[in-house]
Amino acid sequence: MACSALQVATAGRRCFATDTSDTLLYFDTHNVVKSLQGKDQSEAILQVMKDAMADSLEAQARILATKSEHVELKAELSERVFNSTLKFDIAQRHSRELLERDFNTLKQDIRMLEKIDFDKIRMEIAELEKKFLLQKQAEDETLNELRLSMEKVEKRMLQYAVGFAGTIMAVGAALMRLVL
Repeated sequence: MACSALQVATAGRRCFATDTSDTLLYFDTHNVVKSLQGKDQSEAILQVMKDAMADSLEAQARILATKSEHVELKAELSERVFNSTLKFDIAQRHSRELLERDFNTLKQDIRMLEKIDFDKIRMEIAELEKKFLLQKQAEDETLNELRLSMEKVEKRMLQYAVGFAGTIMAVGAALMRLVL
């Protein structure tokens, strides 16, 4: 922040600012010139040096912090850091609790879905076993019917064979009687 011409004229001081600082340092050149003209030069230089030093110390007092201010600021910053750390820890714990709760809920959902899937698979297996047993029972019944049919056929064939043999014997006996 540079001094304007109005500030120099009204205050009677020139201000100097460095590039790295926004703080203005005041040095009254007009008073220095008057002082050197009116008094002995060595006393005037000494007085000018005292005044410049006083101005410098006054500017330093405005700019620099005292030890108590430094300690107070350090304590305030430490408290802010502690509070921020505490808030971060609390937020992190809360996030961890939320994640754990969500993870447990997800586990329960997965277990429930697995149980439902296993129940479906068991039901399908039971249905397949039931169908298999029904099919086996139907095949057994068909097999028994075939056995009974075969036994009937065998019995009939045996009856036909016995009847045929009996008929041939009767015809043979009748022929023998006729021939003899």
